[in-house]
Amino acid sequence: MNAAGLTPKQRLTVLLMIVAVIIVFAMLAGFVATSLQGIENAPPATPLPLALSSPVPLPPPPPTPYPISEEGIWSQVQAARIFDQIAHQVETARGLSPRAEIPLSFLDEREMTTLLRLVYTERALEAQLLPYVALGLLPDGRILARAHQAAGAYVPEQEQLYVATGQSADSDDQAVLAHAHAHALQDQHFDLGAMDARATTTDSALAVEALIEGDALLLTAFYRYGDPAAADWDHLTELILQAEQPDYGGELDGNVAWEQLEQFPYREGRWFAAALFQAGGWQALNRAYTAPPRSTEQVLHPERYLEKPDSPPRVTVPDLGGALGAGWELRLRDTLGEFVIGLYLNTLLSEESARQAADGWSGDTFVTWEHEQDGQACVWRTIWDSTAEAEEFERALVATIPHRYALARPLEPPDDPQAQWWETESNAVYVSRVARYVTFVELPNADLLADVVEILP
Repeated sequence: MNAAGLTPKQRLTVLLMIVAVIIVFAMLAGFVATSLQGIENAPPATPLPLALSSPVPLPPPPPTPYPISEEGIWSQVQAARIFDQIAHQVETARGLSPRAEIPLSFLDEREMTTLLRLVYTERALEAQLLPYVALGLLPDGRILARAHQAAGAYVPEQEQLYVATGQSADSDDQAVLAHAHAHALQDQHFDLGAMDARATTTDSALAVEALIEGDALLLTAFYRYGDPAAADWDHLTELILQAEQPDYGGELDGNVAWEQLEQFPYREGRWFAAALFQAGGWQALNRAYTAPPRSTEQVLHPERYLEKPDSPPRVTVPDLGGALGAGWELRLRDTLGEFVIGLYLNTLLSEESARQAADGWSGDTFVTWEHEQDGQACVWRTIWDSTAEAEEFERALVATIPHRYALARPLEPPDDPQAQWWETESNAVYVSRVARYVTFVELPNADLLADVVEILP
């Protein structure tokens, strides 16, 4: 078919299509010309900043924390620069340099809170609190960890240091980061995970934690205040505790014994670290990691650690399975130590009386058994530095019995003039001293108590 064979309507349609094609090509030609002209007249391109794999090197840092305006918001680059300053000052003050690059990650506030909550959950606090619950110091219940906002944290399980962006970067935030970096240095030089693994009892674990936290807190005071003598220790301790420890709420909230347990590694640990530093500087603290304190007694009395950092004696509690009978299962075998003994007495006695009665501790073994219907059996056998110390603890322990157990009624001791027996609404209690040993036993009834007491040393 040719143009002559087209109808008038068809010829009009073809003409319009030709015009449309011509217009499109004209527009494309103009766009290309304009683009080329813009490129010719454009200024040279500025290269985009590369992601920082390590903090930007800076001149030597000032002796005080790096000043940042209160309204400033950290970007990752700002955080890297500031953290580099903090890390350099901490390493210089402590005389330790990283043995390898410390992995550094930046998280926003929500990501940091989520990370810390997961870390706290994985640490299984319920198992750590079991001895305190069995002793009656803490209530039994589910633990839910809620992380506080923190400028940064070091996670030993991951060997990773995290820095929160979006913080104000004030002096307190910088102190928290200094403390976190102190832990990273400790881990690289002294292997915090291995130290925790070697601390196999509640008492030794508290002692090791006091060394680690006390060392880091003392170093943070040097960073934050220049001279620890000028430090606001209450503020600094609370600041670091809030950054590192979650809020568990519930029945633990406001519990005095729990507050003291949380604070022990920071408060008593700081005094312990200061005593070692005064005796031999940072080298004395470095040596402590190769021979860490083995008991809270050594933390509470640093002079005893410095004189002779030996292990507490082993205190024997025999297998109770035969005396208890069928259905009983061993739940716990532990050493609680001087600090926990003081806490236990302090729930009913004055702090001074409890402290004096706990002083002189030499060793202990705390054993619990459980039965599905009958409940718990508890034997706590302690040894003291002298007979006089054992007598003092025995008097303090006996003084708490009528207040700790409702309607406790004294019983005539069967063939044991040195022992004291009580019967309560739900159980039977026994306290006995033989020379330097004091033994406490709690069982569901007096008959079972008599069977267990017969096999004790």
